[in-house]
Amino acid sequence: MHEMGIAMDILKIVKEHLPLEQPVRVKKISLKIGKLTAVVPDSLKFCMDVITKDTEAEGAEILIEEVPLMVQCQACGEKTELAEPLFICPKCNSPNLSVISGRELFVESIEVEE
Repeated sequence: MHEMGIAMDILKIVKEHLPLEQPVRVKKISLKIGKLTAVVPDSLKFCMDVITKDTEAEGAEILIEEVPLMVQCQACGEKTELAEPLFICPKCNSPNLSVISGRELFVESIEVEE
């Protein structure tokens, strides 16, 4: 389960972006996660609950926006959203595809209260 390592990295990023001059509590962490990352959102949320215990982020709401796998065929130019990572153009059957989106994995925003 690579979600635990990802959760640890997210918590590190969150802590690095908290103000130093005053104590705050993290209310919400918004994430963008692409389909190709193979992250299971429920597993990531569980891991976040475990590792945020006794930190400024304990109890924070974890919002995950899943970014679809979008590709563009280099043969015919067709842009397509793929439900499965089967890299064949549905229009011309070419395997020559470029990934447009689906690899994202980042903290989009952090909401805190003082």
